[in-house]
Amino acid sequence: MSDHTIRLLVVDDDARIRAAIARTIMLEADLVLVAAARDAPGALSMAAAWHPEVVLLDVMLPDRATGLGLIRGLVRSPGCAVVAMSVRGALRGAALAAGAVAFIEKSDVDALLTQVRSAAATGGLRHCAGVSPAV
Repeated sequence: MSDHTIRLLVVDDDARIRAAIARTIMLEADLVLVAAARDAPGALSMAAAWHPEVVLLDVMLPDRATGLGLIRGLVRSPGCAVVAMSVRGALRGAALAAGAVAFIEKSDVDALLTQVRSAAATGGLRHCAGVSPAV
């Protein structure tokens, strides 16, 4: 593990999920939650303000079209790594096609941590900046 801290933005419309992920992140020395958003406009604003290395994003935000559009918008920024998540595994292909570097099921905490670290490693040290969503 490196001495580098990975800056993470979590985007989920369920406050319980955001809180659970925040608690998990707090236990990891190499991860820091810089912001958490409940919707696409908030996510774009927070990405612009906090420049996270990885965005962990619920694809159903609150629906598939919004989540996939947000992924497409975020990945337009060079080096922006988006890890998509959902309880609906059938969304994997669409999320990856939209530009997510990985897809995880929300119930798999170990995969969440692994994919966030992997996304940060492949994205280098560049950060996500807010852009307009592609819908």
